[in-house]
Amino acid sequence: MSSTELPSAVTSLQSASEALVVVDQEGQIALMTAAAEALFGVASDDIAGEFIEMLVPEKKRWGHQAYRRGYQAEPNDREMDPGLEPELERPMDGTLVPIHVRLEPLRVDGRLYVIAHVTERTD
Repeated sequence: MSSTELPSAVTSLQSASEALVVVDQEGQIALMTAAAEALFGVASDDIAGEFIEMLVPEKKRWGHQAYRRGYQAEPNDREMDPGLEPELERPMDGTLVPIHVRLEPLRVDGRLYVIAHVTERTD
């Protein structure tokens, strides 16, 4: 889905100053903010339509798919389990970055989008 096909409730998030990744109900990246692009080291246009697991370290991708499906079955505003020590893998160079993620569901016209609020973890 291109950004021109996204509902305005989703595209309006593009201007947020924080690092946001919006994922559609299929698990595909719908958009990222400029702060997320800087944190992830990749342009939103380069990964839009890719599954969110491309940002998850390879050894955790299969498990992440199960977590994503579970969240989609019962979406709520919550912190991603910090006990899992979430980290992202930058697509361009494979660098691992420890992160905090807060998940927020957004329903628009019967479709579920998940907003991931991402910050770098410094602990």
